[in-house]
Amino acid sequence: MSKRSTGETHPFQALEEEAYYAFREWPVWLVLRERELAAHLDTGKPPIRPAAAEGAGERVAKQRRHSDVDQGGK
Repeated sequence: MSKRSTGETHPFQALEEEAYYAFREWPVWLVLRERELAAHLDTGKPPIRPAAAEGAGERVAKQRRHSDVDQGGK
C-alpha cells in the first residue's frame, strides 16, 4: 500500500469540511427558499375583490349572532 504525501487529505476530512459548510449555510438557504416559495404562491392567487370580502364579513357576523332562545331569553 502506498503512503500518502503530507499534502493529501483523508477522504473523510474532505467530507467533513463539506458537511461543515453545508451546515453553516443551511439557515441562509432556508430563508432564500422561503422567499422563492412565497413569491411563487403569491402569483398563483386570484386577487380578492373588496366587495366580496365585505360580504363574507357580514355573513360571519350573522352566523355569530344567537337567537333569543340561545341567549337564555334575555
